[in-house]
Amino acid sequence: MDEAMHPLTILATGLYGEVIPKQDGAPIRLVVPWKYGFKGIKSIVSVKFVEKEPLNTWQQTRAEEY
Repeated sequence: MDEAMHPLTILATGLYGEVIPKQDGAPIRLVVPWKYGFKGIKSIVSVKFVEKEPLNTWQQTRAEEY
């Protein structure tokens, strides 16, 4: 939530004055300037609020190895 509320974070619905295309994250793309591209969210299709942070892809892969 802290990163989502940061003043430099943007929820983009367009790109260069046009509706944002699917390949760029339509319908809404979260832009977090300090994140590397591969760690940033590309497209938001739903939002869920949970009490405990779920494992990310790398953590799940690591957990499955052991």
